[in-house]
Amino acid sequence: MQCHFQKFIDSVQPLCLDNALHSTSFNHFWQDVALQAGAIAQLENLTWALWETDSYEFLVLLFAALLAKKQVLLPPNRVRELEQDFAAQHIYFLKRQSVETVVPLSLTLDDDFLEQAQLYFYTSGSTGQPKKIPRTLKQLLNEVQGLSQSFVFENDAIAIATVSHQHIYGLLFKLLLPLATGRCFYIPQVAYPEDVIQVQKQLKTQSLSNYLISSPALLKRWTTDVVLEQCQMVFSSGGKLESGVRPLVNCLIIEVLGSSETGGIAHRAKDDDVWTPFANVAIRIEDHQLMVKSNHAYEDNWITTGDRAEWVDHMCESFQLLGRTDRIIKLEEKRLSLDAIEQSIQALDEVKQCHVLVFEHEHRQMLGCIVVLTEQAREQLQKQGKAVFVGHLKQQLKDHLETLAIPRQWRFLSQLPQNTQSKLDKSYLKTLFKPMLQPVVLSQSQSADDYIFSLEFPPELACFKGHFPNQPIYPGVGQIGFLQHFAKSIWSDLNWCKGYEQLKFQNLICPYAVVQLKLSRKEHKVSFELRDSEQILASGRLLFALQTEVEG
Repeated sequence: MQCHFQKFIDSVQPLCLDNALHSTSFNHFWQDVALQAGAIAQLENLTWALWETDSYEFLVLLFAALLAKKQVLLPPNRVRELEQDFAAQHIYFLKRQSVETVVPLSLTLDDDFLEQAQLYFYTSGSTGQPKKIPRTLKQLLNEVQGLSQSFVFENDAIAIATVSHQHIYGLLFKLLLPLATGRCFYIPQVAYPEDVIQVQKQLKTQSLSNYLISSPALLKRWTTDVVLEQCQMVFSSGGKLESGVRPLVNCLIIEVLGSSETGGIAHRAKDDDVWTPFANVAIRIEDHQLMVKSNHAYEDNWITTGDRAEWVDHMCESFQLLGRTDRIIKLEEKRLSLDAIEQSIQALDEVKQCHVLVFEHEHRQMLGCIVVLTEQAREQLQKQGKAVFVGHLKQQLKDHLETLAIPRQWRFLSQLPQNTQSKLDKSYLKTLFKPMLQPVVLSQSQSADDYIFSLEFPPELACFKGHFPNQPIYPGVGQIGFLQHFAKSIWSDLNWCKGYEQLKFQNLICPYAVVQLKLSRKEHKVSFELRDSEQILASGRLLFALQTEVEG
């Protein structure tokens, strides 16, 4: 399979489809890129941040900026704090430019261009601190080449994604693979399993097959009555796919192991199967540490991944993972494995899933555990109270863990929180063991013009204290507070809230409630709706002062 951007510059076949199945061709795309590149070349700054929710706009601006010899940063989010941090470095977010008097740049996509085109991804890394990872287009194209050799796609297969193109996984599988192999992608990011099916039914009317780029966070919400249509395969990356998910999905699920530093490393198609490296990836295992080397990683040398592994078949280079090396810790001079502690906790009948971490409290390090309980155990927790329930768990663990290894602090949630890249955000998880001022964000997504948060209200939230001792409820003033917080985290030009319209608090929010928050915006007004699975809890509009008004 040929795999090069230059090959399809003049092609009239569709590169992408919008939600009405209107297509944009390869040659129209590249003409758009050439014009934007001409305009961006005139901009003074060398480095630009790129954040676009529309996949077509993102791809145009990415290639235009790189052709204009700019460096591109791909941040994991766009919030006010990040914008201020970038602005202090004279780095700004790139926008589509006016091209009325612009001469388009030449579309020379040769090896010189591919090797010089520099972009940067961000990853949380093992410490939780963001790391900036450089990659060239040449390295990304090498990885696309490896993907096209490893998997067989039909020529008309449309890429559908529930993950963001801002992350390397979404960029490679959704955008660059079609762009380099003459295929097509569906522009909107899809939020829910039911939405995936709706898109597939639309494509089926045009006799188009598809493949799905997804994540463990979405796939574990699948049910057998949500049936994929004309789907060749499903990809999953960003974390371990839980056992038992595959039988729920009527299609082959391929797990992809990799990171922003290494790119793709290996893949597998069965639960607890061995991992098979991609064709262009070399594997080395030393002292149970997995090391990789490839022509698509951010450096040419061997990279230590932080994964523990062992060979299953050295000749075929298949291996299995044994956990993370960075999850071996020292606590009060004792060496502990967080993976082993988690295994003991998850063996309890009450526990579906858990995550153990180290946090600091009053200058001391201690263990905390975030637990997803079975439905029956969750009912017991609310009936018995937290102190009694935790005491029961600790008593059971005494037969399996030494006292030091039993977590001191516990948080009980309906699911482990995922960030926008469907990964555990380690920095965020540690905040759950500090004074809690905001409800817990379990997940967040975007659907058309709506931003959707799944929120949980643990009893440790500060707003429950004093409202009221025997029957805590989350007060309306607290709801206004977190609504402002989430709105300002999405739209960086919002300043302070200066008024409200049509506020309604229809039903109560009590401890352990799981609530969906939907936010949408029109000019300076942000509309919100809070609802649980059965009813609307609150709704209305917040009126904001904008930063431009304040500066004026």
